Amino acid sequence: MLLAPKLLRSSPSPSALIAMGALVMIELTSACNVVRIGERKISRKLQRKGLDANTALLGEANVHYWDSGDSPETAGAVPVVLVHGFGASAMWQWHEQVGPLAAERRVIVPDLLWFGESWSRKRDFSIDHQVETLVALLDHLGLQRAHFVGISYGGIVVHELAAMHPDRVAKLAIMDSPGRVYTEADHAALLARFEVEDFADVLVPTEPEDIETLMALGYHKPPRAPRWVHRQVLEGMYGEFRDEKAALLARLLEQLDELDERPGKVTQETLLIWGEHDPVFPVEIGERLAAELPEGTRLRVVEGASHAPNLEHGALVAKWLVEFL
Repeated sequence: MLLAPKLLRSSPSPSALIAMGALVMIELTSACNVVRIGERKISRKLQRKGLDANTALLGEANVHYWDSGDSPETAGAVPVVLVHGFGASAMWQWHEQVGPLAAERRVIVPDLLWFGESWSRKRDFSIDHQVETLVALLDHLGLQRAHFVGISYGGIVVHELAAMHPDRVAKLAIMDSPGRVYTEADHAALLARFEVEDFADVLVPTEPEDIETLMALGYHKPPRAPRWVHRQVLEGMYGEFRDEKAALLARLLEQLDELDERPGKVTQETLLIWGEHDPVFPVEIGERLAAELPEGTRLRVVEGASHAPNLEHGALVAKWLVEFL
């Protein structure tokens, strides 16, 4: 933008005017990009709550995470790790909960592999690779154990982490995620509800219209936005690791059939939080999961919420997590 007055004073040629116009459009597009604006806003919010962005090389994995670190106020409290579901990155999914949680304990918010800024040279798209990476992150941070909170895909990951590495998980909170009780009948019903043959068509968007479907999935009352915003969201939040996300989902569906045959089970004190109108994993699945988890497991249903109660009713979910932990 600062180039314009200088160019105009020098009687620009048509080609210079075209170049100047291109520069102006690029700057305007960047300045008005809702994804970048949102990321800057959330980054500042996380920083105000005491979290800093970090990157760790853990074997073949490069892991990006936010961390509030140790402080005198939280000394002695068990840290909590917040694990996101399918989406762009962790920062978009947990920013309403980090403040209340960080007031009492260290909060760590990682991007799972092939989300946000995390990736791995190891082309292993299994849940186990995600679990191994979270354990490696605990080791890197010098933490023997932590509380874990996971939503949707992240809920499956933390369920398996708790079952496979019980000494690393203190308490467990699972949100809108089926654990080991998901069945072929559940998946057939899911595909019928969304009228697709492959659920990757929903979770890995390729067209701006797909963003609207995702919003309706996550929100009981989805916010309205014009097509140009949907296009920016598609390019800015789902442009990276598209093939890898599809591979993660395909491998997940293969593993869901095998999970109930695995050794080990969740023994930790557990809280379930569920959106009343979740179209992906209906509340009935949560009721089944509660019956399979340790005695005393509580299922709390968020009224007026869909698949992302942590976004629709952020303060309430934060309150419940603080009380539970």
